[in-house]
Amino acid sequence: MTIGAKGRGTISARIAGAALLLCSAAMPAAALAGGVGYQVRPETRLKVSVVEWVAATGDYKEWTALNGEFTVTPAGSIFIPMIGQLNVEDKTVDEISQLIGTNLKRITGLATAPTASVEVVKYPMIYVSGSVERSGEFEFRPGLTVKQAMALAGGKERRSSPQGEYSDAEQIRYAGDLGRLELQLKQQMAKRARLMAEFSGKTAIEFPPEIASASQDPIIAQIVQSETALFTARADALNRALQSASELETLLTNEISVLDEKMTTQDRQVVIAQDELTDISKLVDTKILTTSRKTALERTVAEMQGSKLDLVVASMQAKQKLSETKRDAETLKSQRTTEAGQELQATEADIEDTKLKRTTTLQLLQIAGASVSRYQSLKAVDLQPLEFWLTRTTADIPTTSEVAETDELQPGDVLDVRYNVSSSLQGTVVSALEPEQKQTP
Repeated sequence: MTIGAKGRGTISARIAGAALLLCSAAMPAAALAGGVGYQVRPETRLKVSVVEWVAATGDYKEWTALNGEFTVTPAGSIFIPMIGQLNVEDKTVDEISQLIGTNLKRITGLATAPTASVEVVKYPMIYVSGSVERSGEFEFRPGLTVKQAMALAGGKERRSSPQGEYSDAEQIRYAGDLGRLELQLKQQMAKRARLMAEFSGKTAIEFPPEIASASQDPIIAQIVQSETALFTARADALNRALQSASELETLLTNEISVLDEKMTTQDRQVVIAQDELTDISKLVDTKILTTSRKTALERTVAEMQGSKLDLVVASMQAKQKLSETKRDAETLKSQRTTEAGQELQATEADIEDTKLKRTTTLQLLQIAGASVSRYQSLKAVDLQPLEFWLTRTTADIPTTSEVAETDELQPGDVLDVRYNVSSSLQGTVVSALEPEQKQTP
């Protein structure tokens, strides 16, 4: 059999309506889990769905204009289109469903009341305060007990001390920080002594009394050894560089001396050749010798003068290299002094910063020590059992009473968790508690 589009739509509508009716029928079986046994209070959010069975067409008709979520006002009512204000306080969802259907039947004149489904989507809040980890507001749910509400608040408070001050762990941490800063300060003082020796050009480090007097300490001895080794290595590197420069200076000086001797010899040879050229020129003028002999001797004199110029250039280059080498040696010395001075300034600043941190940490350690001493006297409070005081407002009148862990809460309840301090501790420990913990309702 073929089903048309209209038929498929009719079947879908029937299925939807039937599902809503089945849901409504199953709600009593759900009990508290579905909010059926819960009596609605202000600030409760309800979801309302209304359908009607149309016998003439065999379809379910959904009243979409009335469907939606509604929050119960402080006066205990909700506003539903067509019906208006509807008082729902202290009613269950089944009672509200019947009330909605009855009102719609009366207003519309229907022979059969529409089917209304009411569901709680959000419950009002409860409030937990006192000796819990996280005081605040939490959403209520049916069957919520005092113990469960305390679990929502994170359980019993976990503080460093009853006054929220310092703990043994913090005292140990501050002591460790102080020891670390003391060691860091000694390292910086040893570094400063090395840099001062380098800056002054000394051959050994003069460590301050704080370092020298503690040389038996393995850690201090290692610091001294490390700085001494670094000082020796840097001094050796500088000495090797200066030694290389000195050796180069010696070589260049010797080279210049040899060149000077060569130029002296060359000058004598040029003078001899020029004298000989003068004599030969006279003989050529008297036709005793030929002109070719004079020309050859002039060439020889010119070559000697050219060789002398080469020696002069080589000597000038050697002298320039010697000057550069001396300048490099001086640069190495000044560079080491400059670097040592800059590092010394930075180290002085680091020492002052470390001293300030050490002073602050020492003060914190002293405060923590005093706090821990107080904590030891108050520690017995944490061993005391807890007591629970419940404030519930009925008809705008709040009442406070002590409850047990297994007692159930209601929306809007205020739960105050306190230490149940025994009478033997009163007058000693109780005086240190917060005012709200000492009061009794």
